[in-house]
Amino acid sequence: MMLRRPARLLAAVLLVAAPSLVLSPGQPAYAASAVTKTKTVQRFYVQPDGSTKVVDTRTVSVSVSQTTGLRSLQLVHVTWSGARPTAGLVADPNSDLGQNEEYPMVLLECRGIDSATAPAAQRLSQRTCWTQFADERFYYGYDTFPAWRSDAQATTQERSDVVGAPDPTKLPAECALTLLGSLTQRWVPYDGVGGTYQGGPFGCAGQAPEAAPANLSSLTLPSNETFGTTGLDGKGQADFDIFTGEDHNSLGCSQTVPCSLVAVPVMGIDCDSAGLRLPAADRRTGDDLLDAQQNCETDGQYKPGQQLAPGISGQDAVDGRLWWSASNWNNRITIPLTFAQPDNACSVTNQKSPVSLYGSELMAQATIQWAPAFCLNPALFSFNHVQTPEPQAANLLNQGNIEAAFVSRPPDGGFTRPVVTAPVAVTGFGIAFTVDDADGRTVQTLRLNARLLAKLLTESYPSLPLIRDSHPGLGNNPYNITFDPEFTALNPNIPQKLRDAASTLLSLNTSSDVMDALTSYIDSDPDARAFLDGKPDPWGMVVNPAYKGIALPVDTWPLLDSYTANYTFDFNPCLYLDPVPYLPLVAAPTGRLFAIAQDMQFAIAQTQTSCVLPDPNGTTAGARLQASGRQQVGARCMLGVVSLADASRDGLRLAALNSQGSTYVAPGSDSLRAAVGLLKPDKAQRLWDLSASTLRTSSQAVNAYPGTMVVYAAVPLSGLPPQDSAEYAKLLRFAAGAGQQAGSGVGDLPSGYLPMTAANGLGSLVEYTDRAANAVNAQQGGTVPLDPPPPTHPTPAPSTSSAPPPSTTTTTPPPVTTPVAPPTTTVPPVIVPTSPSSGLTPTPSHSPSTPLTVTAIPPATSAAPVAYTSALDVGKGGLALPALLVVLAAAVVSALVVRLRGQGGHR
Repeated sequence: MMLRRPARLLAAVLLVAAPSLVLSPGQPAYAASAVTKTKTVQRFYVQPDGSTKVVDTRTVSVSVSQTTGLRSLQLVHVTWSGARPTAGLVADPNSDLGQNEEYPMVLLECRGIDSATAPAAQRLSQRTCWTQFADERFYYGYDTFPAWRSDAQATTQERSDVVGAPDPTKLPAECALTLLGSLTQRWVPYDGVGGTYQGGPFGCAGQAPEAAPANLSSLTLPSNETFGTTGLDGKGQADFDIFTGEDHNSLGCSQTVPCSLVAVPVMGIDCDSAGLRLPAADRRTGDDLLDAQQNCETDGQYKPGQQLAPGISGQDAVDGRLWWSASNWNNRITIPLTFAQPDNACSVTNQKSPVSLYGSELMAQATIQWAPAFCLNPALFSFNHVQTPEPQAANLLNQGNIEAAFVSRPPDGGFTRPVVTAPVAVTGFGIAFTVDDADGRTVQTLRLNARLLAKLLTESYPSLPLIRDSHPGLGNNPYNITFDPEFTALNPNIPQKLRDAASTLLSLNTSSDVMDALTSYIDSDPDARAFLDGKPDPWGMVVNPAYKGIALPVDTWPLLDSYTANYTFDFNPCLYLDPVPYLPLVAAPTGRLFAIAQDMQFAIAQTQTSCVLPDPNGTTAGARLQASGRQQVGARCMLGVVSLADASRDGLRLAALNSQGSTYVAPGSDSLRAAVGLLKPDKAQRLWDLSASTLRTSSQAVNAYPGTMVVYAAVPLSGLPPQDSAEYAKLLRFAAGAGQQAGSGVGDLPSGYLPMTAANGLGSLVEYTDRAANAVNAQQGGTVPLDPPPPTHPTPAPSTSSAPPPSTTTTTPPPVTTPVAPPTTTVPPVIVPTSPSSGLTPTPSHSPSTPLTVTAIPPATSAAPVAYTSALDVGKGGLALPALLVVLAAAVVSALVVRLRGQGGHR
């Protein structure tokens, strides 16, 4: 079974648990979580006199950006140096084709402890390492002496003609038929938590539930075994996906089941071609010796950096297929991993009837870590975060169908009942990018301005020649953003790529406060606004006429282009048979931020332009459009709107956005702190305004990140049951106090948020939320004014004690600021927060010259165990259907909480 994104459920009475992700500040322990290990590896040949001749030696260093507090389906960044350059490169290093590369860096997640003194049942070995595809741990052939039989490091038994095979009399018929006539077989069974899986050809003798016989679909989430490529300089990098028992039961990694990331730098088999290390009867002479030497003593057939040719795999002795051989395995570099508390801590261990808050996905990561502090405490209560679009949640709150909501702005027209909006978090949105440069390596930094975002959203890039050449109004526009001179001036060394996904910004098709904030940012920019109103950019590009003059901001982005081209069969059979507008298919927005983050994490393009003809005879029966699927590593180009929190958890890189003039600001603790320094109390709305126009024009905002947002808990001041009002009040006090302590443990504020503390200039927000909690508990209606009331009791006499007065506010020491060296290029400068104590700080895990990379595991944002809450998902349709309102209101009282693999594994 392949790892797939689970289908969204739209069952009326079923609320589905869907935890999400985050970035965070102020966690020095994260820096210690990054690990680098170095090992000298070599390859040798056994000479006729029994001595060894070393033919290659390398000193290999492997670095893993985070090794503690890991969460299911979290990316860690792995870099290495000193390895032998890879030859015979493939497009997808996670596919079963990757094993054909010569001299790859094989990355594996393996259960167990890599120590000879560990109990045998807990010891790490090739048999406890996860590989998804059958042929990655099985070899058979018709050659008497394949390379693995000449392995000088292997035991005599491991050099037999058949190794590790199950009882042949018990093999299924399909196994026996496939193996008929084979001279050699090497089986490497997989020891999963639930038992041993023999594997074999196409998995015929049994595979783990998560495994697959072959790489079947580009729409599935990739497996995490990685055949990484090393450049000519000996360096390489890969994003490695962490599996835990939550999403990968047979591997079973958890807080109690140790696992490791194992890097195997393939150097080639240490060859004992003559069998001098075997018993005398097994030694080889004549043609057998020549055969063994030819198979083992080879440098490969591809040059470093050369692409793998179709149908021509690498040489076994030096390619990734033999990662399990003793020679390769002995060169392994093992880095132990530790894991956070599982996502389903509350839904699995607690049966308390919860109170529920609907709304903002921006809060998902915070509630994931906060909830166990409540549900695991017998003296407290449980709460659920039901992730729905904020405008819908506000509407439900107005109608009395729910009790509380997370929002970033009040509904149009305000609340129609006494409701307090209490600040609970400072976070924001980001523009994630998965882009490869001209050398095929992952781009670490990117600059985007509001006009470029406007171009992407307005379907102003025609994507393909057929569309550009015939679409009225787009004839002079670049195909996509990689062809746009404005983009290339900001981001040199990104090659032009004729692909649909580079023509759009993957965004939401539902109403969202995030879309309101994003379009406010675009609208506040004079150049972007002029472009939207019809003014060409300096290079002559114009807005799609369907969007000319569009009024912003909007919380739901419309798809307005209606042009349908005269499609040919060769261009797209599906569109030829059923013509529809092309550019909306390219835009292909989705309903959830977490889904965008996951697509960005794995470079799965959602552009619905791929035509599938299921009829094997080639007829058009059943022809259908589907998503383009996973882009090839080395030729990726995707952009998407995500939450800062999801970006951190998923290891996404975030673009620096234009702030003012030629200044570009990346998200980070420093830039969020600069933004919230401009918050203005709005006494009429009783919240704090952070307008896009202020961020665009204020001289104090030059270093402020324009995607900063405040999240509020909207809770009624009357009409709640006494028990519920008391519990919401406790939750608000927690959110304003202990919940703002940055960290990765139960109850901490995870990566992706700026702690709401006095030290960060947010003391007035904390004080207001404390007062709001009192008012929620009292349920006496009215309002909670922003200005605190004057004291009504006499001022106590000064204390003579030397102890400091008690504080009701938890504060975090201000971070230490490290200055950023000015850029040396002629492109506009980027303001990059670099405080070592900032979890929002871009990760310099690849090199000091990549300061804009913002990931889930920056040096200062890895951590100890992270706890999850059940963040509930009501599906793509959210709560928009009026028919669901009554049912959902009942579901709040008695919700059946089911964890559906976190809607992609971790949400």
